[in-house]
Amino acid sequence: MRVSSLIIYEQLKRGLQGSLEELSRRSEELATGKRLLNPSDDVISSSRALDYKVKISSSEQFMRNSTSADLQFKFTDTVLGSVADTLLELRKLTSTGINPSDPENRNFNAKRAELLRDQLFNFSNARFSQRYIFSGFRTSQQAFVYNPSTMRYEYQGDLGEMNIPLDNSSRVSVNIPGSRVFSPLLRGSNPSRLSDSSSVSYTQYSDPLTGVNTITVEIGIPGDPEYDTFTVTNVMDMANILSHAWRYEDIDGTSIDERRAMHRIEALFSLIDDARIQVLEAQSEMATRHVFLNTETGRIKEFLNNLKNNLSKTEDADLTEVAVEIKKAETGLEAMRLASSEILSRSLLDFLK
Repeated sequence: MRVSSLIIYEQLKRGLQGSLEELSRRSEELATGKRLLNPSDDVISSSRALDYKVKISSSEQFMRNSTSADLQFKFTDTVLGSVADTLLELRKLTSTGINPSDPENRNFNAKRAELLRDQLFNFSNARFSQRYIFSGFRTSQQAFVYNPSTMRYEYQGDLGEMNIPLDNSSRVSVNIPGSRVFSPLLRGSNPSRLSDSSSVSYTQYSDPLTGVNTITVEIGIPGDPEYDTFTVTNVMDMANILSHAWRYEDIDGTSIDERRAMHRIEALFSLIDDARIQVLEAQSEMATRHVFLNTETGRIKEFLNNLKNNLSKTEDADLTEVAVEIKKAETGLEAMRLASSEILSRSLLDFLK
């Protein structure tokens, strides 16, 4: 059988190309650290690696959600702690102001109550990442506003709670509506009589749409000259009424007598206790959610690490083995080059000898 020079050249060319491709592939594996450079390299492993990558991407998003939620929980806990401390100060102030005092002291109490009212108002409109944390779903607007026509502080949010996904089946709510924090519930421990034996009663109406509780306080018997009634819907209203009461006036500025003013201050004492308990309960609830978040975060971290390890085992190259293969490819290529040089250097006369 006759073998032409063209066939010899083609065989040498294919051999050289194959050796060069092998060397190039091994060099790329060494440079990238990956053995799966194309899906066709290993279809089953490539499919498995793609599945790992999808799960890793989802888990990393869950981790970002967890980090953001963790920061919001910490911020909310700080705010709720400050609200509880402010209410404690207001309670102390109320207990010292039940008995009439001289105008200078009453004026101090009034100004102090104003300051605490404004602090509570600022806390109620706290923002995290430019969002109001106590507005429910309405995070772009203030939770509470002051209405000058009614001289009341009004809730503008809703009862929405934002659930952050931590995996495909686990979620955690990162906020608590302002009505559940700043609008207190009656606890059943309120007095039926004040220190001078005047009767006092407390009734409550809850708005199912906003969660706002309107508490009506009645002092004395309807029809009596000393009968008095007022309503509160949140802790800012309480502090506002207290501030005006120490000035012997209603919230609209009209004068009230000393007895009525002192009755209001005393009647609000137990409501402030109720409000502080509610804030502490909200803080405890958020702390429980935070613990759950930390537990889930630890689980997600472990799952993510396992995914990354499995992906590494699936697609990463053994660099020691790759280096050996590169050396073998270089040696083979050099041997082929020398052999090719020897064969191609021969002429027809060499074969006729």
